[in-house]
Amino acid sequence: MKKMISSLLLASALILSGCSQEKDDNTLTFAVCADYPPFEYLENDKLVGLDVDLATALAKEMGKGAHFENLPFASLLASVQTGSAHAAISTLTVTEERKRTFDFTDSYFLETLTAVYKEEHPVNTADELKGKKIGCQIGTTTEIWLKDHLPGLPLTVMDTNNQVIEALKAGHIDVAVLDGAQGVLFSKMNKGLASKVIATSDTGYCIAVAKGSPLKDMLNAALKKLKDNGTLQALTQKWVG
Repeated sequence: MKKMISSLLLASALILSGCSQEKDDNTLTFAVCADYPPFEYLENDKLVGLDVDLATALAKEMGKGAHFENLPFASLLASVQTGSAHAAISTLTVTEERKRTFDFTDSYFLETLTAVYKEEHPVNTADELKGKKIGCQIGTTTEIWLKDHLPGLPLTVMDTNNQVIEALKAGHIDVAVLDGAQGVLFSKMNKGLASKVIATSDTGYCIAVAKGSPLKDMLNAALKKLKDNGTLQALTQKWVG
């Protein structure tokens, strides 16, 4: 669920291309954080996922190629602000703070929140998080939701969800709270862990662009076409189910 800015410091980027073109007027550069399967991640050194396929399809609909910069999550919006990327697509949601600096497209996915826990200590509702040590990824919509809906929880934030899951397995936290798709994935990948949907995100995932950029309307027009012709539904089914 995407995510708020914890820092506006740009980090060094691993640049990955979704096509063979260099960055130019015929190419849209998207900033992503490739540690969030099934939305964006590396598979055999190739950048894949729902956001990657969607960005590529949007660029194609606009008659352009797609280029990707893989950045730390906290640097995604900063890359748009500095102009090193045209847009950021990485399970981002809209917040009032973000809206002051960036514009956002219409949403393309509505996410759930999932608690991941050790099988012997199940968590079935958000209320059952109270009194437990909770872990989540820093700068994410999950962190925003937890602070808004369950203020005062002992909350440990980490750079990646992989670190959160490792902390859970090691007993440093009681519950990891992740986006729905990731919660299911991590619980399947790690023996002894299970997951349960405990809430729905307040807002959907959107694409961020610079404040006042005409790219917002262009992306929205392309997104509407992909929704109307079934492409978005097909991509969602492919990656999320």
